[in-house]
Amino acid sequence: FHILQINPTELATMGCKQSRNTGVGRVIILCTNTSKIEMEDVKGEKVTKETGLWLEEAAAPYKVFKAAGLDVTIASLSGGEVPVDAGSKQGDFYTEDCKAFDEGAATKGLLSSTKKLADLAKNIKSYDAIYLAGGFGTIGDFKGSEELTSIITKAFEEGVIVAAVCHGPVGLLGVKEGKKSALKGMAVTGFSSAEEKAVGYSEKNSVQAEMEKLGAVYTCAAELFHPHVVTAEKNGAICVTGQNPASSKGAAEKVVELIKKKKTPPPTTGGGVIILCTNTAKIELEDVKGETVTKDTGVWLEEAAAPYKVFKDGGLEVTVASLSGGEVPVDAASKQGDFYTEDCKAFEEGEATKGLLSSTPKLSELAKNLKSYDAIFLAGGFGTIGDFKGSKDLAAILAQAFKEGVIVGAVCHGPIGLVGVEEEGKESALKGMAVTGFSSAEEKAVGYSDKNSVQAEMEKVGAVYSCADAPFKSHVVTAEKDGKVCVTGQNPASSKGAAEKVLELIKKKNAKAE
Repeated sequence: FHILQINPTELATMGCKQSRNTGVGRVIILCTNTSKIEMEDVKGEKVTKETGLWLEEAAAPYKVFKAAGLDVTIASLSGGEVPVDAGSKQGDFYTEDCKAFDEGAATKGLLSSTKKLADLAKNIKSYDAIYLAGGFGTIGDFKGSEELTSIITKAFEEGVIVAAVCHGPVGLLGVKEGKKSALKGMAVTGFSSAEEKAVGYSEKNSVQAEMEKLGAVYTCAAELFHPHVVTAEKNGAICVTGQNPASSKGAAEKVVELIKKKKTPPPTTGGGVIILCTNTAKIELEDVKGETVTKDTGVWLEEAAAPYKVFKDGGLEVTVASLSGGEVPVDAASKQGDFYTEDCKAFEEGEATKGLLSSTPKLSELAKNLKSYDAIFLAGGFGTIGDFKGSKDLAAILAQAFKEGVIVGAVCHGPIGLVGVEEEGKESALKGMAVTGFSSAEEKAVGYSDKNSVQAEMEKVGAVYSCADAPFKSHVVTAEKDGKVCVTGQNPASSKGAAEKVLELIKKKNAKAE
């Protein structure tokens, strides 16, 4: 995460220029367009209140975000001018941050001509956070806005951090998760009922009361008008709320912390791993009756998803590739019932992974610098019979990997890609090597002939094949032969174990290098 160098004098006057996105992050601060609302006071009488944005709730976050090097856009629902509550510019309420925002060369005109949120929301996922500034004006336009509700819902879905302070959280009230409020069971805060009464208004429709009606888990500071910030994560949605004006800075600082965390990659254990997948969506096979059948196939999802999680959790960079590049088809059966594991679901729905199979790089391009990788892992699926098996290009790349000390892993039908690898004397690299892969018994159990099973193909070239004591049980074999390190897994259930063994070997190898 890159922090911009800012001159202290320039910062004090808020004279930092709004630049285009530098790659460090982008934030929208959303402000109200409402300057007048009707409210019920503590006597139960209707009163008209001159209002708008509470200035500190935009000024303090703006300073925090800019100091962190973020690109900040001030927006409103209708666009144009944002009125400022006159009360927020009096006495102690008019903080140094407010003064700097009002008078800074780069900021003093920002509230006079704001962008419409709807226009920015067309590409909401290009932002890291949306921050709802408060002020009583938000009751007039944030509350009950279907447009804002829709945009916040989309933000949550796209992994955009949502934050709100004081009265700003009224903009979260309409957000739903299915048919229930998204706030139900979520830890939150906002302007309290006691604070509402303290400033002369009925607590009936306070932010606290509205949140509690929806089943939110509301908390507040032990004393009125003291800072209190709550961070919640629910089903992947991240929400930061601040109780009152005094919480504006703290809420913004929490948002910056979360953005930094999101943008900072895990410490790397090494150069990374290539997970190689099939490009083949349809093959012809011989079934157990000896008849030729056409099978719709592809990668068996667990055999890419489970290793991906193991490698990423281990701090490795992971590249999903294929022989031809482009789309990797997924075997539909691997997405049904118990085959569709939590790892599979996370891989398909995760923000960083859901598009990985739609556009993969060609292995031959990566292989130009193969020794910069720690391992190459061949995911399985019947599709590999269509492109891994008999591929001279793949055999040559795996031979190069073995020669350069790159660990080679493969699972289920993936090891079919190892069968054609030869040593310099034209002998199979698998001869005398301990291996496993989808067994002949498993092949028959799923309805296909065992004549050309992975087991049969490996045994033909002199490999020392072994399998679990029962079909479909996990079984992982690690072999080292003449400096070549190979890890093979028997079936889908072996995907995680094979990947864990590869990770262990990478860590061991890199520890020695240090």
